Amino acid sequence: MSPHYKKITDCLRGHGIDIITVDSDGNINELIPLWLEVGVNGFLPLEVAAGMDAVFLRKKYGKECILFGNIDKRTLTKGKKEIEREVKTKVPFLLSQGGYFLSVDHAVPPDVSYENFLYYLDILRRVAS
Repeated sequence: MSPHYKKITDCLRGHGIDIITVDSDGNINELIPLWLEVGVNGFLPLEVAAGMDAVFLRKKYGKECILFGNIDKRTLTKGKKEIEREVKTKVPFLLSQGGYFLSVDHAVPPDVSYENFLYYLDILRRVAS
């Protein structure tokens, strides 16, 4: 598929678009170098359950990649300590490096309590400011 991706990314870049993302589930570690080679530079949702690690990716690829998500959605069903740990072990570093968009690694599950979701937002606000 690389030649087809390359045609698309060349066209987009020719029109001034420099952020080209791929939404791909699962573990995409082996695909990232291939996508970078053809001009794709943004990756989401970076599923924790599949073994994706945005901190590792940032250290490996630097600012070559734009990263989205990687906050384990399953953690939001747990307690405040787990939510805080999930955010604080990733977000400060990723934000300090740039090219990172805060998000859970997919939609917020329906079994996340409203209280936990509000706590998650509060932690994000405190860490991001």
